[in-house]
Amino acid sequence: MELTRRALLGLGLGSVALAALAGCGQRDAAPALRLACGERGGTYLQFGENFRDRLDARRPGAVRVVETEGSADNVDLLRRGDADLGLCLADLAAERADGLQAVGRVYQNYLQCLVRADSGLTDAAQLAGLTVSIGAPGSGAAVAARRVIESGDPGRWPRTRQLPLRAALDALEARELDAVFFSGGVPIPELVDRPPATPLRLLDLDEPADRLAQDWPEFYRPVEIAAGVYPEQGEARTVGIANLLLVRPDVAADAVRLLVDVLVDEAPRLVPPGSLGVQYLTESSLIDTAPLELHPGALAAYRSRYG
Repeated sequence: MELTRRALLGLGLGSVALAALAGCGQRDAAPALRLACGERGGTYLQFGENFRDRLDARRPGAVRVVETEGSADNVDLLRRGDADLGLCLADLAAERADGLQAVGRVYQNYLQCLVRADSGLTDAAQLAGLTVSIGAPGSGAAVAARRVIESGDPGRWPRTRQLPLRAALDALEARELDAVFFSGGVPIPELVDRPPATPLRLLDLDEPADRLAQDWPEFYRPVEIAAGVYPEQGEARTVGIANLLLVRPDVAADAVRLLVDVLVDEAPRLVPPGSLGVQYLTESSLIDTAPLELHPGALAAYRSRYG
């Protein structure tokens, strides 16, 4: 059940737990928390590095960033105890993150479908019979991408592959793929840092975006991407998906409280400059982590801030 602001204010941890939190600054420095992020060139990793840098200013070495393939990989690492924190799309968290908790709902990803500018493709229905990448094997993009694909005629679904972002973009330019789905901020850092030699543009996902929002309103909503975010791209409609910062339940409450402090106080410095999708990184939305419960340390931190 989604945790509302009113419900949060009505919850408490008890005087003993709060007293323990008050003395947390006197403890010896804990080992660095391992934050599972995403691929080099993606928004997850850039967000994680920004988050680590802001934490370092308060408690040096508090967090170590781990490169991964994305949401699914992050959940697996958390379950195995090979990571303490991890970024994850909310739709995948609902399927696979049982037993984990959340620090907050941080920002919004965009499901994006890139095609070559000269392809002539204008909507998702035209992908029928073509070959598309739906994200790296360990990414979370595949959940929403498959739902977009499967919203069309079952007899006309495209052939799918799962490639890491850079490999998928190279294959798209080489005409080995017809489209590349991925999830991230807009623009994706990889395309800013390494502009493609072949002009690319976003495919409009207008119809499937409405269908996903109707079928899974707790996870998806239609969003607009302005013309010119990528060269050769006009206005496009696509799917917005919330990101959660997940945490293992055994992470210390005082460490989680520090994470919340940075998420709230440093919000403008966490999402990469120029990226869209920052509307979720606000005090009022951070607590809405359905389908997962907040970690008790996060609960205490939000409660103290909200009075």
